[in-house]
Amino acid sequence: MKSKQEQKVSEQMGPYLEPDEEVLAVVIARPRGWTQSMAGVRELGARQQSGAQEGAAEAGFRLASPGALVLTQRRLLTVQTGEALGQGVGGDVKEVLSAVPLSDVQSIKVRRLLLGYVIKLDVMGSEFKLEANAAAGAKPLAEAFDRARAGLEPATAT
Repeated sequence: MKSKQEQKVSEQMGPYLEPDEEVLAVVIARPRGWTQSMAGVRELGARQQSGAQEGAAEAGFRLASPGALVLTQRRLLTVQTGEALGQGVGGDVKEVLSAVPLSDVQSIKVRRLLLGYVIKLDVMGSEFKLEANAAAGAKPLAEAFDRARAGLEPATAT
């Protein structure tokens, strides 16, 4: 994990995990459009956030701002966090909003965009986007997902 807040979320997930489940990756992320809204491009930001929320809802996912995606070897979870204030203050896990088995997650794609990342998820055939800052563990999340999914794929006969 790259950021202190992501490490903090990982450490606080214990009560929300199933037996023998472990956190593989965490990324602090918000629905796509949040940055535009804060930067004064409110209409575009609101439209993008609405699209992200609708896409997530179609997949039975709830998103939070602030929030995080948590990947385990079995599930992808969304959690609501408190606002991080810096120096390890704030950013605590408040609740798990949704969880889906990894078999329901078709892809997690990450691309760099200016000072952060866009995270595109395909969950149960519904696509939606999140955004994360440059210090977030977006790429490690996607890589951990690919490794975890490879472990779920049935072996093919040669």
